[in-house]
Amino acid sequence: MKLIYRRPATIADVLVFSQSAKTIRLSAGMVLLAVAAVAPAPSVATDRHRPPPTPVSCAELATDPANGLAGNSVVKSVNSQIIAPAGANLAYCQVNILFGTNPNQNINIRVGLPLNARDGGTGGVQGAWNGRTQGIGGGGCAGSLAVNAPVNAGYVGSGNDLGHVGGNCEPGVNANGTYNLQFINDFIRNGIKEQVLFSKAVAARYYGQKPAYNYWNGCSTGGRQGYLLAQELPRELDGILANAPAIYWTRFQTAQMWGQIAMKDLVGAVVSSAKIDQANASAVAACDAADGVTDGVIDDPRTCKFSATANICGVPGAPATNCLTPQEAAAIDKIWDGPRNADGNKIWFGLDRGTPQDGFGLNGTPPFALGVTQFHWNEHDLLFDWRNVSAAGYAQVAQDGSRNIADVTDTFRHLDSFKHNGGKLLTFVGGNDQLIYPRGVINYYRVEASHHGRHGKADFDRLQDFYRLFRAPGVGHCGGGSGPQPQNLFGALVNWVENGVAPETILATKVTGGVVTRSRPLCPYPQTAIYNGSGSTDDATNFHCGGNLEKRRVVCADVLVKYKHEVDGRLDFEGSGVDRDACVRHHDHDRDDDDDDRDDHGHGR
Repeated sequence: MKLIYRRPATIADVLVFSQSAKTIRLSAGMVLLAVAAVAPAPSVATDRHRPPPTPVSCAELATDPANGLAGNSVVKSVNSQIIAPAGANLAYCQVNILFGTNPNQNINIRVGLPLNARDGGTGGVQGAWNGRTQGIGGGGCAGSLAVNAPVNAGYVGSGNDLGHVGGNCEPGVNANGTYNLQFINDFIRNGIKEQVLFSKAVAARYYGQKPAYNYWNGCSTGGRQGYLLAQELPRELDGILANAPAIYWTRFQTAQMWGQIAMKDLVGAVVSSAKIDQANASAVAACDAADGVTDGVIDDPRTCKFSATANICGVPGAPATNCLTPQEAAAIDKIWDGPRNADGNKIWFGLDRGTPQDGFGLNGTPPFALGVTQFHWNEHDLLFDWRNVSAAGYAQVAQDGSRNIADVTDTFRHLDSFKHNGGKLLTFVGGNDQLIYPRGVINYYRVEASHHGRHGKADFDRLQDFYRLFRAPGVGHCGGGSGPQPQNLFGALVNWVENGVAPETILATKVTGGVVTRSRPLCPYPQTAIYNGSGSTDDATNFHCGGNLEKRRVVCADVLVKYKHEVDGRLDFEGSGVDRDACVRHHDHDRDDDDDDRDDHGHGR
């Protein structure tokens, strides 16, 4: 749903809600909330001819039509109450809104507001409030109504349920094979947009002043939601923390089934987690020292070429336990390589070497549920059985998804308006993410670097003015794994937005027994942490950021087949943000040269 401002003929005509061809006119009782949601309210300092707005009580938010909720034709129900403190959670004003523009749309939105002065709040810029909002994202196919964490930190917190209960995305396809676009759009965009707009408007009314800064904080689906908000509500948020973002939803969710298909075709069953983990451990042992430090982590798995065939039982050097059959080794190599079409062109990325089989069930029994659901979405058929798909037939399923639904779900637009409006976007992705394929995030980042560069050349320096990506080697999906864990990412974002201090590094730490046993700097991509050559390799102060991970041999190998032409399309260099001529030259010479250590402008790093 899109909010559109129009010059009013009467107060009842101030705003309209526009959804497709359907227009819902706002009543006079809706104007206050809608105006606050569409445009920044004037500050007290600049609006010299009016007295400052008066804060209202929590109870009044849901009962007085002047506050824009009661009597609002798109608010099906609303209640507000003060929630008493409990344990570590502070008291706050909770507002629950059921939003819907039609009988089939029912999005539950929760806004948690630190108590204002009228309700007894103290210690902040107004009551207990720090003057900011923080939207919280969901995970998988589920939303979140948990607002305590931001509220306890002084923020207005908000969440929503994405228009459905739980994490089942199967209702995106109707029993008759049509798409349930209400369900899909509420999940992908409508829920989070209304969450942000209502939270800002309710905050302005409750405290009598608009928020000074507005933030988003999410990982996985919550990260994807952050990117969508930057793309589709570019003026509403000042800072977005969007970690492990599940962008390219259709394409990577489809790729989550590639391993299942490869194992089915080659082995006839799932390869045991113990064998896959041993293969990953062998890959780490083979490639760990390439960055100059042996620490149990592959710094950049894209450079590791270890083959699982080295673990075939009886091969010299194969492990004594959990060795592989030739068929199992071939399947694991395919999992690492990722799906390709009949021409050998890459459709999407594989799971990087060193990524363990833990926590999520990918490539396990049963298959990862969201991957199975995605096949149903691709074919808009709830009875479509992935087990009938071979590796040779995978490209067709991927292409069906791209052509049928990916334009609705995949969150890959540019960020021009967000940049123009001064927004800052900060992302971390684990180098061994088990679910969202870190190369997909890097692909988007490179595309944006090319888009914001000159003449289509990737310019990461220019992109980093407003958008920074940090890789965390050895870290899994939203955290975990063998690598040091990123710290204080949200604090780094706030410092960037409010003080203009862009994060040059993010501290990552590994804690054992409650004690920090290793620390490392995380570096803005395409740089990486480089050991200074002396001092403990477990101490971040002995590393610096440098180098250039955008080696031609790496990026040229990761160019994808053209979107929507997965079956027999050409390689899409532009769609991967890659200089085609440079890749052709690299292929012709079949070697790495000095230019590999330079960016696309020839600047050394």
